[in-house]
Amino acid sequence: MLAFSSCKKSDKNSSTASNTITVTVGSSNLSFNTAATAVLANSSGSYVLLVSGATGTGSNAQAISIAIDSENPIVKGTYTLNSSTSPDATSFPQISYVQSASTTNPVSFTSDITGTNASTITITSISSTNVQGTFNGVLVSDQDGTTTKSVTDGKFNVAVTSHP
Repeated sequence: MLAFSSCKKSDKNSSTASNTITVTVGSSNLSFNTAATAVLANSSGSYVLLVSGATGTGSNAQAISIAIDSENPIVKGTYTLNSSTSPDATSFPQISYVQSASTTNPVSFTSDITGTNASTITITSISSTNVQGTFNGVLVSDQDGTTTKSVTDGKFNVAVTSHP
């Protein structure tokens, strides 16, 4: 006698946050999973999404933040700094990376607001509880304005804390 059985494949909820942020900075693959969070805020017609995390704790920890400021609600789509291809031409996407927070020799990089070096943030899924997406760009030194650092293959899947 043959018996057939089947198991229902469990549905993986894609909106469940794993609180992960990964990216290649230069040639280093990094995970910013310590205190990985996202805040989605709306205040007087100004909308902000901020995703951030660190590589650990202590003086050697590195940090990253991915932010979008907009006059319209932040929705699924691609946001490129100084680009009319953003879902909202009034949005300001920005990536910041802190390589060293040393008080004697800080090293930090931010999206190039001149538009010479592009930064792109793509929201692939967003809800009041979770945000997922990708990011990449060429960041410019906050110290000298000329040294650059590339960030590629960035991915995030983080729980959202909403603020009215």
